[in-house]
Amino acid sequence: MYRTPLPKYVRESTVLTEGEKMQLAACERLPDDAEIDDMRMHPDIRDILQAFIGDEGTRSTHLQLAAKRYLARGDVHTAWKVLLLL
Repeated sequence: MYRTPLPKYVRESTVLTEGEKMQLAACERLPDDAEIDDMRMHPDIRDILQAFIGDEGTRSTHLQLAAKRYLARGDVHTAWKVLLLL
């Protein structure tokens, strides 16, 4: 059923729906460290990371919202890249 254990911050997220959490849990392979680091350079993600320096709660919410957008497109791997920046 589930292949990938969800980190606590994903399991307890109020931004992500149960269906989105199930999509994440069904992922066969998590991104590696290099892929996650590369995601920091994506313009939208870089803007979020820079805009909310010192405001971890708001930054977390905006990163989760970005992950939701990738999940809506069926891009679970990229959603994981975003979530693993938290």
